[in-house]
Order: sequence, then C-alpha cells, then structure tokens
Amino acid sequence: MKRLLFDFGGVLVDLDKQRCIRAFDALGFDIRPYLGTYVQAGFFSALERGEISVAGFCEELRRVSGLSDLTDEAVVGAWRQYLTGVPAERLELLLKARRHYPLYVLSNTNSVHWDMARDDYFRYGGRTVEDFFEKVFLSCELGVEKPSPKIFRAVVEGIGCDPGEILFFDDSEVNCEAARRCGLEARIAPAGSVWLDYFDADGRLKEETSSN
Repeated sequence: MKRLLFDFGGVLVDLDKQRCIRAFDALGFDIRPYLGTYVQAGFFSALERGEISVAGFCEELRRVSGLSDLTDEAVVGAWRQYLTGVPAERLELLLKARRHYPLYVLSNTNSVHWDMARDDYFRYGGRTVEDFFEKVFLSCELGVEKPSPKIFRAVVEGIGCDPGEILFFDDSEVNCEAARRCGLEARIAPAGSVWLDYFDADGRLKEETSSN
C-alpha cells in the first residue's frame, strides 16, 4: 500500500517570510541571518530540533539582541507571523486522499508553529489534525532535521513499512534527494497548491488511475 508523507511548511501551510521579517523588525531584531528557506539557523534551529524550550528561545533572543524588555508573548507573536494558513482546497484534497491512502506529516518545525496548525489550521469542518493524518513526525520532537537520514529512518520505523512504500512530498529538492537515498519515493511539491495536480478529483494519485 502506498503511504503519503507530506512536508508542512510551504506544501501544506503557506508561509510569508517578509511578513515575519517585518514583525521582528518592529521588535528591533533582525531575523534575516536566522531565517532560511528550508531550515533555520542558530537558536531558531535549536528550537526546531527541540533542544531549547519556547521560553529558552525567547530568553536567547533577548540575550543575543540586547532587547531585555521584550516579552515572551511579543517574541512568539512575531514568530507566528511566518505562517499564514492552510487553504481549504488543500484540506479538502487531504480528506479525499485519506480515503485511499494513509497520510503522514514530516516537518522541520517547532512547537509554536505546530501548535498553530493543531489548534487552528487543521480544525476544519469539525475535524482535528487526527482526522487528516495517521501520525506526524516533527523535528522538534525527533531532535533532528531534514535532510538528515536519521529523520527519514525514524519515519520508516514509526510507520512500520518498507521505505519504498512511502511517497514523500517536499518543496526542497535537497530533502527529496535525501529521502530517495533512504529508499523512499519522493516528489518535488513547489510552494503553493501545485502538488494538487498530482491527484485526481477523487483524491487518488493520477499515475495510479491512468494505469488502470
């Protein structure tokens, strides 16, 4: 059975890097050296690996910036500006696809952003995140980020299947290639809803329906 594994940031959820930069600029902190396209740097990366708590992250930002009066709420509020939401068309496609395949998430993310997803973005039509995915694999819980092979091995072990049964969608070719080296099938899913074109109106992979 094919199992579908989705990246979160840029594939499922839309991101607004410039909005996030402006929010931190308003606090007097330049986030640009830390904010990457597919992976963060410094103590932002430590947060995404679960090596520091949210409180520790805020304290480190105050220490690095010298902005000792910044509250945790202000820092977290600015960091939340990176995510803008999951469009309904993607949520609908996931629900259709789950009728045919087990679905999973693999994300380089942190508790601030995943809490937004769990508490808001995947609360849709009376459903919760558990109605969309069998299981989620988060860097902040696993202690490792993509493209490390360790995170893909953790996914294979966590799902309990042959790696070749997993089809991984990610907007980074580096991450896709790393997944392939670990035996997974991987497909580039550019930011936005382009990846929806891989599926038919019923939520099946077009490559499967066209071969029948």
